[in-house]
Amino acid sequence: MKNRILSDPELTMGAIVWIAAATLLPLQLGVSNAPPLALVVYLIVAGSLLAVADAVLNPASYYRLGDVGLQSVFWTISLAFPAVLLFTLGSIVAPGAVSYSDDLCRMAGLAHLESGPEGALEEALEPSEACETAR
Repeated sequence: MKNRILSDPELTMGAIVWIAAATLLPLQLGVSNAPPLALVVYLIVAGSLLAVADAVLNPASYYRLGDVGLQSVFWTISLAFPAVLLFTLGSIVAPGAVSYSDDLCRMAGLAHLESGPEGALEEALEPSEACETAR
């Protein structure tokens, strides 16, 4: 394996891309409170793109388009386990961000900006009822 990494630098770059695709991006989806369907779509797209990149870099390994499709299923499965764990972790951590934005809303009094600039100025001076009930 060590010799292959030195002779195939795209393997090292592919490992870095896989780690980012399996950890950072699903965690960000979870923190942003995205629905689970967004994670499923992300996994399908990421698995397909990794398979296409592998087919472009190693065309001798893929004889037909069906081989690329089958490899994309395997890439998606390999991404799924760590991605689901980190998506769940991000979803658990995310309520802190929601309560933080509620506190900012309450402190600034900017709950109802639709009332125009005068209403925003008035609400900035005293907390609004919407911020009080959201807390």
